[in-house]
Amino acid sequence: MTCLSFDGLTTNLLLAQAEADLAAEVGGLGVTPYFVLGGYLLLLLVLGIYGWIKSQAGEEDYYLQGRGQGWIVSSLTIMATFFSSFALLGAPGMVYREGVVFALFSLNVPVAGLTVYLIGARISRAGRHFGFVTPGDMVAHYYGSRFSLRILVAITGFLYALPYVVMQIQAGGLISEELFQKTTYDIGVGETTFFQVTTFQIGAVILAAITMLYIMIGGMRSVAWTDMIQGALLIGGMLVAGLAMFLIFGGPAEFGKSVIDTLPDASQTAPGNTGRLWPTVLLTICLFGSSGSMVQPAQWMRYYSANSVKTLRRAALIFSAVLTTCFILGVMLIGLAGQVLYPLQFSISEPIKNAPSRLAGEMPEELARKVAYTDGALTVTWLGKDRPTITDSEARQLVALAADDPAFAAAVEKLQAKVDDPSQKPAVAPNPGVPAGFDSILIVVLHEQLPKALGAFGAVFASIMIIAIMAASMSTADSNLHALSAVLTRDVYDQFVRPKAGERERVWVGRAIIFLATVGALVIVLGAKGSKYDFLQMIAQMGLTAIAFSVQLLPLAIDMLFLRKGTGRGAAAGVACGLLGAFLFSGMFPFFLDMFGLADSMQWVTDDIGRIKDAVPMDGTAWGLLFNVPVFVLVSCFTRRVPEKRKAEYATVMRGGE
Repeated sequence: MTCLSFDGLTTNLLLAQAEADLAAEVGGLGVTPYFVLGGYLLLLLVLGIYGWIKSQAGEEDYYLQGRGQGWIVSSLTIMATFFSSFALLGAPGMVYREGVVFALFSLNVPVAGLTVYLIGARISRAGRHFGFVTPGDMVAHYYGSRFSLRILVAITGFLYALPYVVMQIQAGGLISEELFQKTTYDIGVGETTFFQVTTFQIGAVILAAITMLYIMIGGMRSVAWTDMIQGALLIGGMLVAGLAMFLIFGGPAEFGKSVIDTLPDASQTAPGNTGRLWPTVLLTICLFGSSGSMVQPAQWMRYYSANSVKTLRRAALIFSAVLTTCFILGVMLIGLAGQVLYPLQFSISEPIKNAPSRLAGEMPEELARKVAYTDGALTVTWLGKDRPTITDSEARQLVALAADDPAFAAAVEKLQAKVDDPSQKPAVAPNPGVPAGFDSILIVVLHEQLPKALGAFGAVFASIMIIAIMAASMSTADSNLHALSAVLTRDVYDQFVRPKAGERERVWVGRAIIFLATVGALVIVLGAKGSKYDFLQMIAQMGLTAIAFSVQLLPLAIDMLFLRKGTGRGAAAGVACGLLGAFLFSGMFPFFLDMFGLADSMQWVTDDIGRIKDAVPMDGTAWGLLFNVPVFVLVSCFTRRVPEKRKAEYATVMRGGE
C-alpha cells in the first residue's frame, strides 16, 4: 500500500518509495506506455481546444459539425463509435470465456455495414432535406407526434448511452489496474486517513474527465477529429494484437496447434464453455445487435453529419471490409491465445450444510489440490481441458474425514457423479493469473507475455495496444455523451422545459448534461466494482444490454424509410412495449428488483422469465422486438394513419428528389 501524507503545508510524497513502487509495478514494459499514454491524452485535449477555436455558433455546428464530414472522417468516426472497449476488451474477454464459438460474432460487422448502406444513407438524405439534428426530430416529424415519440426516443437514447458510457469508463479502470497492479492509496493528513483510492478508481476518473472535457469544449468537431485518430489507432491496434499473438507462439501454424491441443472441447464447439451461446443466440446478436447498434442516437447523428449519401455509402463499405478483418485477425486471436496461456478455471460444486464442522481432520495435500470445502459446498476445481475424476478411494477418504456422516457421504457421492458426468456444465472463471476478470485478458497478455517474447520491442507493441484500448473506450464514450446531450437538450429541454430558449442556452444545457451524465456513469462504475451481476461485470454483456434498448428504434426506421405503413400511436405503443420487454429479459431486471428489495416477492417472475429464455435461446436484443413489432403492427391497424402528403414527401426524398 502506498501512502500519500499531507502534514501542514508540507507535502511528503515519499519520492524514493514512489520510484521503487513504479519500478516494481511497471514490470517488463518499462515506462514507455506511460509516456505514450500521457502524450495521447494531451493530444486529445489539444484537439478539443482546436475544435472550439474552429467551431461556429449554433447547434448544427456543435452537434453535427455543419453536416460537412467527408468519407475519411465519416468512416473512422463510425468505426470508432461502433467498436469500443467492447472490441478490444469485451470481445476478447468473451472469446476467452466461451471459446471459438464467439468468433461468429464477427458476422455482425457486415450486417452493421449493410445497415449503414441501406438505412444510414436514407437517414442522411432526410436529415439534410428537413434539417434534423436528433433521431427524435425525424421520428416526431414523420409521425406527427410532438410528445410521446420524442420522449420515448429520448428514453431509448438514454438507456443505450448510459450503459455504453459506463463500460468505456470501466475500461479505463481496468487498464490502470493491470498496469499499476491493484494498489490502494491512503489520502490523509498526518496519521489520519480521510479516504482510500485504488488504481481502478484513478484510471476510471482520468478517462472520464478527459473525455468529458474535450466534448464540452469542442462539440462534434472535436469528437469527429478525435474519433478519426482513435479509429486509426483502433484498426492498427487490433492488427498489431493479432500479429503479436503469432509472434508469441512462433507463427500461425504453432498458434493453431497450441489452440487445438490445449483448449477444452467446450471451447472449440457450440454453445461454448458456459453453454449460453447457442447458434440462435449468436444469430440474433448478429442480426439485431449489429443493426441495433447502428440506429442508436450517436450513429444516427453521424448519418446527418455526412456531407453526402455517396460519402456515407463509401464509409459503409470501408467499415465492413476493415473491421471484419480486424475482428478475425485481432479479437479472435487474442481471446484464444489467452486460453492457451492462462487456462480457464472450471469448478463443479455440491451443496452441503455446515461441511467444515463435520470434518474431523485435515484433508491430505494431494486430495486438497482436487477437492475444496467451504461453507455450504464441496467443490472440485481444475484448470484447462483435463477434467479430473474423484476415485472411490478419494471418496472414502472424504467420507472418513467427516466421521462417516451420512449426509456428508451422500453429498460426496453426488459430487462424484456430477464430476464423472460429461453433460454437467462446470462453472467458468478466469485463471488466477487474470485477477481483474475476463475483460482484462488482452492487457494481461500484453503486460506479461510481450516482454518475454519480444524483449525491448514488447514495450513498443504493448504501448500501441494500450493506446488503442484507451482510444476505443474514449471514442465511444465521447460519441454517446455527445449524442445523449443532443437528445435530452433538443427533445426534452427545448420541447417541454424552455421552448423559447436560444441556441446558445441550449448548447450550454447540453454541456451541463454531458457533465452530469459523465459523473453518473462514473458513480455506477465505481459502485458496481465486484458486483455479482454479469451485465455489470463483463463489458460485452453490458454492451449487448444497451443494444437491446437501441434496437427498438429499428422498426420505426424501417417503416419511415421503406414501408410507410405504420401510425404514430402504433409506433409509440411498439417502442414502449419493446423497451419494457428488453428490460424484463435483460440482466437489469433482477438488479433493479434487488435494489428496491423486491427480489423475493418477485422471484416467481424472474423464474418464469428464466424458463422462457431457456426454452427459446435468443440474445436479449431480440426479446424486445418480439414485443415491439406485433404491437406496432396491431395498433397501426386501428389508429389514424400518417397523412398521404407527408408519406409522399418522404418517398420523394428517399428517391433523392427535392
